[in-house]
Amino acid sequence: MKPNIQPCAVINFTGPQLQKCYESNFAKAGGFSAALRPVCALIAAHKVFPTFEKPHSSRVHETLEHLLLPLLRPGPRGWYQRADADEDPAMFALRNQLNQLAGEKLEQVR
Repeated sequence: MKPNIQPCAVINFTGPQLQKCYESNFAKAGGFSAALRPVCALIAAHKVFPTFEKPHSSRVHETLEHLLLPLLRPGPRGWYQRADADEDPAMFALRNQLNQLAGEKLEQVR
C-alpha cells in the first residue's frame, strides 16, 4: 500500500544560501513525485551544510525543522518507505535522527 503523500507549499528559508541550495536541489529532483521533490531537496541541502559548517549550525537545524513540519511529514514518511531508502548510511542516520525528533518511525507504513 502506497502512503498518501500530498504536495507541499513553497518552502522559504531565512538565509539566501540555504534557499538557493534548496531551489537548486529541487530543480534537480525532477525524477521524483511532486510530494517527494521537496523532501529530496531538503535532504540534499541537509547534506551540504554540515560539510562547510558544524552539524548543529542554524542552516542544518532549519532543514530538519522543515522536514518535521506537519505539512511535510507525509513526505519524509514516503521517502523512507521506499525500497532503497536504507542503502546510504548517511540517509539511515538522518532517518534515525528524524525518527527521534518526530517521535515516530517514519519508515513504518501506517
